[in-house]
Amino acid sequence: MIRYAQNTDSWEDWQLDYRLGLILIMPPKEVSDLIDPLRERYDPKSHATCSTHISVSDPLSLEMTPDLETEIRAILQDFQPFELHFRTLHASSKHPGVSYSIHPEEPIRALQEALHKSRAFAGKVYKRRHIPPHMTIAEFISIPESLKLCDQLQDTAPKGSFLCDRLEFIVPDDNMRWHREITFMLGSSET
Repeated sequence: MIRYAQNTDSWEDWQLDYRLGLILIMPPKEVSDLIDPLRERYDPKSHATCSTHISVSDPLSLEMTPDLETEIRAILQDFQPFELHFRTLHASSKHPGVSYSIHPEEPIRALQEALHKSRAFAGKVYKRRHIPPHMTIAEFISIPESLKLCDQLQDTAPKGSFLCDRLEFIVPDDNMRWHREITFMLGSSET
């Protein structure tokens, strides 16, 4: 049974859309062990709510049920595991935040398109379509702070790659702290 938040009184308005959870990529421990300390140092608010991740879906429009879980597993059986690379930090003069660009984008885009055809997203406008895949270091900082931090970390931030062989369905608790509920294996790696 999914542990959905019951009391959202302390949530900000934008957080309410996330109550039913979302699907994302959570890198393996050896990668999150490199990135989480940066998140903790430069954006402790974000770090406290969720560890290193790459967003894949918009928030679900329905509660996760066994039928929806089966539907999503069937969709993901068509996807084989793939390698992802994080090498370059990015900041924008238009939006606050510092993040790793994630490459290649194509397999993540294909996952997004397939998942958003699921009933789990019925009736929702796919808002994240224009956002390039990324792994955030800091988001709750100003644009000038973002540009400065990106420049400061560009040559020293860890770089690497990992095999993406699973997606995670996560939901927030009453305190807007995210926890994993379901792991979806990709393709032939399903166990």
